[in-house]
Amino acid sequence: MKRGLRLFSKILVAFCLMVILLPLQAEARGPLDEIQNYTIQVDMRPDGTMDIRYHIEWKVLDDTSEGPLSWVKIGNPNMHVDEITALSDNIQDIRYLAEDGSYIRIDFDREYHENEIIIFEYSIHQSYMYVIEEEEHICRYSFTPGWFDEIEVKEIKILWNRDNVLESTAQGTEGNYLVWSGSLEMGERLNASVQYNLDVFTTNEEEQYTEESGSEGGISPFGLLIVAGIVILVIIVLCALFVSDDDDYDSHGGFGGSHYYHTTYVHTRSSCACACVSCACACACAGGGRAGCSKKDFYGTNLRIEDLEKVLKEHKK
Repeated sequence: MKRGLRLFSKILVAFCLMVILLPLQAEARGPLDEIQNYTIQVDMRPDGTMDIRYHIEWKVLDDTSEGPLSWVKIGNPNMHVDEITALSDNIQDIRYLAEDGSYIRIDFDREYHENEIIIFEYSIHQSYMYVIEEEEHICRYSFTPGWFDEIEVKEIKILWNRDNVLESTAQGTEGNYLVWSGSLEMGERLNASVQYNLDVFTTNEEEQYTEESGSEGGISPFGLLIVAGIVILVIIVLCALFVSDDDDYDSHGGFGGSHYYHTTYVHTRSSCACACVSCACACACAGGGRAGCSKKDFYGTNLRIEDLEKVLKEHKK
């Protein structure tokens, strides 16, 4: 039993080191991309649903760590989206993607390399975005475009058609549009809140935004690592305790002798979570997904379960 406890302590130390070093190595690698312009234009339909147009200027900073840029995923408000339309010729394919959240996946016409800038546009029709407040007789929207945990946005602008708007948090106007603008650090978000008189749209109480109608809540990369690590750690500990019980019967205990084990590889993808209280926000994020990142260590750390093998081998000694 003491032998099993010693193995447990070694594995625990190795796991803690992996959790501590992983974010540090990811940060040291540097960003893969930079968004130079991120413009979102919102126009309303008579039923209170939204036509949203996206204009994005995406610059590739690193085409070595994860390869050249061939596709991206952009956070979407929720799964109630249709009329997904490519508006630029460099989009080869565009579709909705439900993967730890709600996204629009865009595949480009070719691969883009370091220092290249790809400018692309697309539009969607978005439902389940308003909240009805009967007592105040208003219809309220609180919209947060998909954000980027691993990418800095040099310039972001939300343009919202101001026809019939009762109240908003806009910073100013541009033509017939209310404007919110600024720049975003990695993981930072910009919110636009707007109110209308309830009589403006033919709304439906059953099509209001709720936590259930929003996107699936994702887990942060660090959270995914913790969950995966705990599961793996529990399995290893159980195996270690099982093996330790055989010490009296096998002089080659541990993972030596006739015992064999398989290495498990865990891959992660950037994602995030969003908490909303009575609002219609874009509870999704975009991590700048790239072709092949699901097959490789997304953070470029090369830190996998093999790093624990050294600890396990020491147990043989």
